[in-house]
Amino acid sequence: MLDFIAGPFAARIAGVWPAPHAAFLAAPAVRRHLACLALLSAGPQTVIDPAVILDKRLPSAIRIAVPGAPSGLARALERLGERAWSEADYRRLLALLAEPQTGKLLRHRAAIGVEEVRALARLNQPLVGLCRLSLSEAAAGLIGEAFAAIERRDGPAAAQGLAQRWTAVESLPRLVERVRDDVEPEPPAPPFPGTTRLRPLSTKAAIEDASVRFKNCLRGQAHWAYSGTSAYYEWVEPPACVLEITRDRLHGWTLDQARLAENKPVPEPTRSALITELRDMGVHVGRSLWRLNDALTRAAATPPRPIETEAEVIGTLFGDGEAEDRGQRLGPAW
Repeated sequence: MLDFIAGPFAARIAGVWPAPHAAFLAAPAVRRHLACLALLSAGPQTVIDPAVILDKRLPSAIRIAVPGAPSGLARALERLGERAWSEADYRRLLALLAEPQTGKLLRHRAAIGVEEVRALARLNQPLVGLCRLSLSEAAAGLIGEAFAAIERRDGPAAAQGLAQRWTAVESLPRLVERVRDDVEPEPPAPPFPGTTRLRPLSTKAAIEDASVRFKNCLRGQAHWAYSGTSAYYEWVEPPACVLEITRDRLHGWTLDQARLAENKPVPEPTRSALITELRDMGVHVGRSLWRLNDALTRAAATPPRPIETEAEVIGTLFGDGEAEDRGQRLGPAW
């Protein structure tokens, strides 16, 4: 029973309350937790007085047993459950109670769980409001890591606004989606300024807006733009479409795909107008280096393997059917 109730403190508790440990086991949970904290705070020569732990008024007992105890410890001890915590978790609790924001939050809890304390300890102070989402320690650590990295990259003012947006999110899946968006930097400047009919989607906000308007998964593929591998443009004349151009070691930049809303193929005459506009701008429309190398490999095979014509290649770029190599493309289709 002592092992079950006192856990990692069982051996030391037995030294203060010898077998059968009745006084300790029969004490209220708040006093048992206080005994563990007293042992945690004690120096090598400190003698724990059982009467102080069990009999003194709780505020006086806390002052003696836990020197420098943070405000709110008495109330917190009533909400920790029946079993002893680990030394590390008690230390986390004391540190969190000592901080104004987390201390206030914990003092208003009807129950204080170990997992919540561990998660709170991993969150940066501006993010402690996220504990209402019941974050695990691992999730809290990752979110705190992302926040710290963004603060280093973008500065404290940007991080403050970030914290306000994150703590307003209503669910963990939505929070994760928000964090994944925010850790990405703004994309580099578009390689071509565009034209009156072909407008670059040059910011994260513009890419997200286009993803919503065109009802596609462009937002989920935007990391290609953030890394500088791809750039996205919108053809603004009806029927409007979104297109992706990618870096190519042979051609510089090449068209990777173009689609109408809901990923529908681009029809003529828009297709021809787009091709002319892209080529005039300096973008290759046709076989990419990868497609050229694949075609050469097919031509050298015995027997020769089928090779797409240039017209067929261009057709796939605008959504005519599904290309065999879709799973191997640098920028997956939306």
